Amino acid sequence: MQPLVTSAQMQEIDRRTISELGIPELLLMEHAALAVVKALMARFGGTLIDTSGIILAGVGKNGGDALAVARILNTMGLRKNFVGMVGTPNALSVNTKTQLEILERLGVPVVWPKKSEPEPFENCDWIVDGFFGTGLSREIKEPHLHWIKKINSYGAQKWIVSIDLPSGLHSDTGHPMPIAVMASETVTLGFIKRGLVTGSASDYVGKLTLESIQIPRAISFSIGAYLYGPEDAYKLPHRKSSSHKGDYGHVYVWASEENKQGACILSSLGALRTGAGRVTVVGQKETLKSLRQRLPPEIMTEEIGENIFKDPKGVWIQGPGMGSEEKISMKYLAMAIKAKWRCILDADALNLLAANPTQLIPILQKASIDQLVLTPHPKEAARLLGISVSEVEADRFQSAKKLSEKYGATVVLKGKGTVVQLPSEAAIIVNSGDTGLAKGGSGDLLCGILGAFLAQGLSMVEGIPLGVYVHGKVSERVTQAFGHSRSTVATDLLSQIPEVLRELETQ
Repeated sequence: MQPLVTSAQMQEIDRRTISELGIPELLLMEHAALAVVKALMARFGGTLIDTSGIILAGVGKNGGDALAVARILNTMGLRKNFVGMVGTPNALSVNTKTQLEILERLGVPVVWPKKSEPEPFENCDWIVDGFFGTGLSREIKEPHLHWIKKINSYGAQKWIVSIDLPSGLHSDTGHPMPIAVMASETVTLGFIKRGLVTGSASDYVGKLTLESIQIPRAISFSIGAYLYGPEDAYKLPHRKSSSHKGDYGHVYVWASEENKQGACILSSLGALRTGAGRVTVVGQKETLKSLRQRLPPEIMTEEIGENIFKDPKGVWIQGPGMGSEEKISMKYLAMAIKAKWRCILDADALNLLAANPTQLIPILQKASIDQLVLTPHPKEAARLLGISVSEVEADRFQSAKKLSEKYGATVVLKGKGTVVQLPSEAAIIVNSGDTGLAKGGSGDLLCGILGAFLAQGLSMVEGIPLGVYVHGKVSERVTQAFGHSRSTVATDLLSQIPEVLRELETQ
């Protein structure tokens, strides 16, 4: 997994690289600039020499990187580029000033453009955004506000490359402040910043490219979050040729309200498709009577009772289609925890927990550290924490951590850049998926996928990120098949689970 760094960590890494190891900042700028030029060459190939572009630089270190890009392109023979500086001239950082002086000695024109002057955007092929990097901690104001709006107005027509971060995007939270460059590609340097992979980041980052600036391994730091990628997902549970259904666990899905029975059906089908040996829907007699007519033959039913908790390999899913039967829901959750089953709580189970913390938290506290999974979307997370949705989304890492600490559970905070937070562990970001998941039923299916991986014996740290990753890739495959994501419904996802698992099996 790729480590994710905070703004403070990246600034400290830069400081130590320069002050402790004696690597000049100008050399780091050179590596950064070469990485951006590499990205432009990858985009335009041999035709880059015939293009014209705009390089916009701020007065800080990010601006120094941008000016170094201008110099390298000039030496390559690109002489039609517009280089603009935005900011206060007397605020230039030392090495950004050095980069500017080099350009001046080379005879490369550098302009401090004003809003009233003719704009150079119309005829350019690409734009390099070098206004701000990880050091930005305030809202974007003029004159940068004007130029970011102008860049974004040409976004569909120009290839926009942001250096390290899209200017205006918060390095830690992934939210615009209150505006950010909408890049075609972001070339991030050294390490991936947290804010590039969660929150609103996907609306601004474009293609994310990680490039080395040759920071030595001697610079160590504490890692608080990781990015989960394809290379981490090739760890499906091994299936022996001599195995049988009992080897792959038993997923139990609690069903209740008649008007929500589709939810537990989706969870059950998701668990079966993902490899669980057996899946049983449990509920009260009257609920099961109506439900049996809708279930496929592979899914069993059983009237709820204490006897089911004798199964040594049970995984309990509670929430999809559960309804609001508080007393009975609490009773059987307590039994599942006492039986040492892994328990996945979603939807109505989370609402029940938020409404009855004094009764339910003591029940949850009896669970072991690797027994509980909560899968809230931001609104459910807000209820569980007693805060607003905007506060949850303002810092998704911190929100997931608070949920995990409060409830002693592994938390899957859903949304683009899903945060998986295990108790007392580093957070894991899973960035697969698309807007096809923005439909009712997709979360129910996720519960089934997660339950299946746990039933097959994977640990929390193995099974939960893997399940979230598979869920997202399934949606991407449906979108690919349809050519768009608007029409995706949860049942479409079921058909692609085997294909995604096949891809993982063959890697």
